[in-house]
Amino acid sequence: MLTEYGRAQGDILLRMHYGAAAGDDVPGTAGFLWGAVHPPDWFLPGGSVRYLGVESKEGSGKYQQDLVLMQADLWAAIVTGGFRAAASVGFVGVDGSAASISGGLVSREHWAGWAFGKSNAFLLRAGRINVPFGLRQVEHTLLARATTRTDFNETQQHGVALAFNGVRVRAEVLAIAGNYQVSPDAYRERGYAGYAEYAPLLNAAIGVSSLVTHAARDRVWLLPNTRQAHGAFARWAPVTPLVLMAEADLTRHSALSATGYVTMLQADVEPMQGLHLIASGENMHSGARGSGTTWGGWLGAGWFFAPHADARFDLIHRSLAFGTVSVPETQFLLQLHVYL
Repeated sequence: MLTEYGRAQGDILLRMHYGAAAGDDVPGTAGFLWGAVHPPDWFLPGGSVRYLGVESKEGSGKYQQDLVLMQADLWAAIVTGGFRAAASVGFVGVDGSAASISGGLVSREHWAGWAFGKSNAFLLRAGRINVPFGLRQVEHTLLARATTRTDFNETQQHGVALAFNGVRVRAEVLAIAGNYQVSPDAYRERGYAGYAEYAPLLNAAIGVSSLVTHAARDRVWLLPNTRQAHGAFARWAPVTPLVLMAEADLTRHSALSATGYVTMLQADVEPMQGLHLIASGENMHSGARGSGTTWGGWLGAGWFFAPHADARFDLIHRSLAFGTVSVPETQFLLQLHVYL
């Protein structure tokens, strides 16, 4: 969700200006619908369309191609006094999403809450909310996001959350009541998730995360399972064009009686404004007896080429562990994203 200020920063700081100075004046195209509509201050409309072309191969098989509508969402928020409310509705090209309302119709978030305290630093809300855990990343298939089930694509949970956003400290805890967009009830996880992050420097931050949930029938293992993830993460910009991000988590599944781990390290270099070169390394071990380690590497480029538009290319290679057997997987991804 973007405020008017957020849209302005997206135009001034994110997109490529092709040699021209961005300046302090915000162009009209930075506004909602490229400046064609001017909503009142209390109403924040938005939308996003993301399309993916993928070519992938697993093992010795042939490359398979596919086109995927990843996101076609509209959202809106109301901000008046201390009251906050937000909701999204959209469509995806596949059935079975954990964010599904019916078939391909999805709602990733919908919540209402109240902001309070000095400078409205606290926010108490209830509804379907992003799980507060680890790094906030758009790469929802990274092992760290998939293993801990904390991506922003479809693993949101219903519950009650309290967040704090201060100058150097931010934190949030979510009491998880379950995902009421999946059924039957046995698949719904209940428990808590939370994180706290401290920024000792303007260019560095460190944090910790914790999550414990229980489901009568885990959606992956199809057994009663208490799932845990506990770890740490960090963000550091040692020089202006470079950002480093890292995360390491211990994981536990009672269904497997196994304690494992997942880690990731990502470097993002911006050689010129609007162009990002991204490299990531990752690994994961389930902890199950006799299982191997999954390794992965990403190379990518993101290009914010126009107002409200960006493109991204990724090459991903992984060595997938299936018991003691390792299977290579290669993917080429090309994404086009436009937001309103």
